[in-house]
Amino acid sequence: MIRRLVLHIGRHKTGTSAVQRYLAGHRAAYAREGIVVPDFGGDEGPEAEPADRAAHHRIALDCCSGPVEEARRRADAADGWRARLAGAAEGGHTLVLTSEAFQNCFDFAALRVLCRDHYVEMVCYLREYLDYALSAYAQEVKKAGLYSGFFEFERGFNPQLGRFVARWETFANRCHWRLYDCSRLAEGDVVQDFLATAGLPDFGGDRYQSENPRLGGSLLGFKLLANGAGLHSLRLARALELLAAARSDFRAPWRVGAGRQAQLRAGRDYNATLEGLVGEIRLTDAATGTLPFESPGFAADLGAILAALEDFPALRAHPLFALYQESGLCPTVP
Repeated sequence: MIRRLVLHIGRHKTGTSAVQRYLAGHRAAYAREGIVVPDFGGDEGPEAEPADRAAHHRIALDCCSGPVEEARRRADAADGWRARLAGAAEGGHTLVLTSEAFQNCFDFAALRVLCRDHYVEMVCYLREYLDYALSAYAQEVKKAGLYSGFFEFERGFNPQLGRFVARWETFANRCHWRLYDCSRLAEGDVVQDFLATAGLPDFGGDRYQSENPRLGGSLLGFKLLANGAGLHSLRLARALELLAAARSDFRAPWRVGAGRQAQLRAGRDYNATLEGLVGEIRLTDAATGTLPFESPGFAADLGAILAALEDFPALRAHPLFALYQESGLCPTVP
């Protein structure tokens, strides 16, 4: 019977995809060491990305999501996953599950069923508040089709870190709270830091660090226009990731002045809670970021972006972008 269970729960935009790909890529090597990284429980949908297939989202969602009245269903699902995990992990000493969906757990009854008889170590990476808010915003624009500005998004963004920490401290036998800051990670690498924190062997190899780049600058502006026109798709998001990886200005955060940064941080107790967990933190300075529709750069960048999207004829033919390609008139934000 495996007694140790490592739960890697994210949070979002803290290198989780890199960790998940690494664990899956070295599954056989870990098995030889008695460490089991299950090859099931991931997203098997046709549009699933490699990291989502490697992660254990289905296990996390079955155990942690749904209305209160579905507690019995969650418990039954957890019991089924527990039996399947026990069969896969026979002879091992450590089980590793990784999914950002675990962080959305509010009712831990089903998760307790899944983890019964295990010593649970939870590993979670946390970002400084403004850094987290900016990254979460860009991710929603990219992956969920959000069509709003950053400040509108931030008004409804409240991670309630204190409550989140309290829930997990009550559930897990041990919690590892790690700051997602390259200056604080082992060798500046989140994969190596996770392996050291969880006490897992490092087999070297690809770290998969650039698979989920943030959209910023003109590229973010383009995606906002596409979202507003109803043209969002995960396929488009993936195509834009390639452009973001190639140009640093396409990954720049939304520019926020120093005074507004202080105001946003003062409206949340997040950073105070974070410092209580990890010590002094470095504040992200977004004053040198960019805005998504700045002229004249946006008009020039839009041409380069559209030229790179030859595989999206319907998008290029949309009146919003067709006018620009025909006359050079840059679309404006409604």
